[in-house]
Amino acid sequence: MAACARGDRPTQRTESAAGDSAFAAGELLYGKEDYAGAGAAWSEALRQAQAARDEPAEARTRTRLGLAERKLGNLKVAEEHERAAIDIKRRLQLTTVLSVSYNALGLVLLDANRNEEAAQNFQRAIETARAVDDNAGIAKASGNLALTYTYVGDPRARAGYRVLREAGRSLGDARFEGNGLANEAMADIWDGNPRPALARLDTARALYRKIGDETGEANALGQAASAFALTGEFDRAFAALDTALLISRRIGLKTETVRNLLQMAQLHTGLGDFRRAIRYFEQAATLQNDGGLEADHAAVLRGTAEAHLRLGNLQAARTSAEKALRINTTAGELPGQLNDLLLLAELDFRGGGMARAAARLQASQVIADRLDTRGAHIAVALATASLASRDRDSQGVLAALRSAERDMAPGDYGAEWEASALAARAYAQLGRLDSAASAGRRAVAAVERSRGTLASDALRATYVADRADVYGDLVLVLLRLGQTREAFAIADRARSHELLDQMSALRASVASGASSAVPREMLDGDALLRRIDELVGRLRETERRRPRERQPTVATKAVLDSELDTLRREYEDLLIRAARTGSRTTMMLGAQRLDPADISSSLRSDELLVEYLITPGRLLLFTATKTGLRIVQTDLANAALSERVRLLRDLWGSPSKNWQNGLGTSRALHATLIAPLQRAGLLRDITRLIIVPHGILGQVPFAALQDRGSERFLAQDFAISLLPSAASLSVLRRRSETDGVWAGEGEALAPFPDELPATAQEVEAFHASLPRTSRRLGNQATETALRRALGGRGVVHVATHGIVNVHSPMFSRIELARAGESGTANDGRLEVHELFGVPIRSPLVFLSGCETGAALEWTNDPVKGTGDLTLAQAVLSAGAANVIFTLWRIDDAGAARFASRFYRLLQHVDVTQAVAQA
Repeated sequence: MAACARGDRPTQRTESAAGDSAFAAGELLYGKEDYAGAGAAWSEALRQAQAARDEPAEARTRTRLGLAERKLGNLKVAEEHERAAIDIKRRLQLTTVLSVSYNALGLVLLDANRNEEAAQNFQRAIETARAVDDNAGIAKASGNLALTYTYVGDPRARAGYRVLREAGRSLGDARFEGNGLANEAMADIWDGNPRPALARLDTARALYRKIGDETGEANALGQAASAFALTGEFDRAFAALDTALLISRRIGLKTETVRNLLQMAQLHTGLGDFRRAIRYFEQAATLQNDGGLEADHAAVLRGTAEAHLRLGNLQAARTSAEKALRINTTAGELPGQLNDLLLLAELDFRGGGMARAAARLQASQVIADRLDTRGAHIAVALATASLASRDRDSQGVLAALRSAERDMAPGDYGAEWEASALAARAYAQLGRLDSAASAGRRAVAAVERSRGTLASDALRATYVADRADVYGDLVLVLLRLGQTREAFAIADRARSHELLDQMSALRASVASGASSAVPREMLDGDALLRRIDELVGRLRETERRRPRERQPTVATKAVLDSELDTLRREYEDLLIRAARTGSRTTMMLGAQRLDPADISSSLRSDELLVEYLITPGRLLLFTATKTGLRIVQTDLANAALSERVRLLRDLWGSPSKNWQNGLGTSRALHATLIAPLQRAGLLRDITRLIIVPHGILGQVPFAALQDRGSERFLAQDFAISLLPSAASLSVLRRRSETDGVWAGEGEALAPFPDELPATAQEVEAFHASLPRTSRRLGNQATETALRRALGGRGVVHVATHGIVNVHSPMFSRIELARAGESGTANDGRLEVHELFGVPIRSPLVFLSGCETGAALEWTNDPVKGTGDLTLAQAVLSAGAANVIFTLWRIDDAGAARFASRFYRLLQHVDVTQAVAQA
């Protein structure tokens, strides 16, 4: 949850002249939100006051200094100053200004998660302010007391916020009024009512901007991010949160920065991007630990637990979730306890079924009834329905969802997709297929709507992969209803359409004359890239020699490696942020819908398109030929499929004389993925297979799958090509008819012929086999040369190191010669993120390097966590008509033999046939 505006600048009367100059300087700096500078000035004022033995001045200065230290996250020091100020004021009977220190101490205690103590001090502040008719002090303390009510789930919170808002309006204090609005918006969000919250926040932001209050602006933006997430408007949530994070970091607000990082992590978790979510959780936890910050510690623990749960690390998830519950129970924070209990209920279910989870659900319901908010009721209903669905208790699912019907509102897409998806599965299990199809369509529509708000390709991919079951359930129902054409179309939507989106954007930018390069928001990235470039140069100096396979040696300096990894992650996050705010065209996201008739008309008579869809317990194979559409279904053990794919990669992913050890796994995958097509008679008279994989199947070497009976590999019987989606077939076929026409031209690059001698042989084979081709060896094979070649109409062959960066996939790269030039555009590394700005027109790009088509899976689920963009996908998305890539590390000499045969064959047959025969 976003941070709220926990107090503001107190009105302080001057009790003494000691240190007035330094004190005034601190006031000025605090007003400019330079809290570190203000703290330094007030520290000097305190020194002067103590030297003069001026206790009133000391009390005044300690109050202010405590507020500055609070802003900087130094809560222990802040508490010491505020308690010392209260002691002095009480002893000297400075009653007119005592409420200021009680209020300040309450704010410090609130940030330290000591809600009860904080409330006591706010009550004292109200009482002492009322005794001296300080209406502003009453309003301020009332607003802060309301914060404690919000955190513990007390409905009296709104009254306090309204007191603060009305006082601000009557006193003409925009900050008071803005804080009252922002904090009431927070109450709206916690109640599950995001739309009125957004209206209040718009007004609050206008007030903050009027007085130049960046702290208030950042707070309101954080609140808005929470509201946008609830409505499924994720890009608007990210944009608001990015700005809030930028402000909090620039001003040095540690507590606010933690909250913004926490919320960023929660957004990524909700989108299925668990790898990046954990990164943000770790950043928040590190900042908390370094600064001794207690506020939101439980929320960070719970968020970390949820990410671990989604990744299958149940023990780590339980440890963090139970610790979060202890913290929230001690602090009396009911909303936090509710979220902790719901997460622990899922963990208990996984360990012992519904009987074990029941106690947690009952405790959650008790808290929801006490809170009696829309958000609490929806959360418990969805959690209960989700566990009942896993328990195959269809009536229990529908009963839980009915209990939240009055709380669900149209347009709340964050909850609507899940509720509709759970209802669809329950109806299907009960045999109520029409109701199941209707609910399933609503669920898919809600997912597609939120998916459409994401400008980032990476986030769209993870979002769709994380919700693959929504599509799969609807497909199964449609098949039972005999609606095969719609089922095929929905199945194709169950994968990210980044290829179509990228090609649509490229066409739009070319048509408008606009550049497809990274937008101007990426100017900050230039500095990061320069630092990355410098570190890579230093790492290269530590390398002595490379192995005789196409991967680099591991750098010997771990410190440089760590720093480089951190910078790359920062830049990758910057790319995601730039994509969120970048302009979008109407052609992107959903404009390309699958038409089975269009697919069939695009196929040749000897071709079979196979689109796989992995659902829980079932594998669906949608097949299309020139004459029509057929569907094959087969039972599937999802975990076994994932294990087999990973095992084959382990066995065949590195050069080995004992490669036959992988044949058993290859045959098992053939039996799962290809044999059902054989048994259905779908492979008769077929010579070409066009495969659309799903999830982890993108890492399957289909060409190397072996038939157990004939002992023939699939590539011996079929020319095989892969597509990211069936809908892209007609697009690519039309492109091949125009841009993809090959006239024998081309260019080959081998930047490291001394380290990889066989790459020079590849280049020579390329040049000897194809007319009108050129070759670049060593220092001539630069990134600039490759960019130029990719933009031409000829074949491009790159024989070099291909590097998969498992921590930052956008930094997976093709290594090239540096040739003494400087600048990130020619630094010897063509990385995935750079390909977004490279319009490629080549009819064929051959990436002869290690793992150029490999991606990283982060979970045991065969679909979730499989959305990372690979080098091959990036090249295809940028406009290449065909891409040849590798899934594993490849031997130098073996790669040269393959390339030589391939190019000789290419003079007589097309690309897919040449690959198969080679």
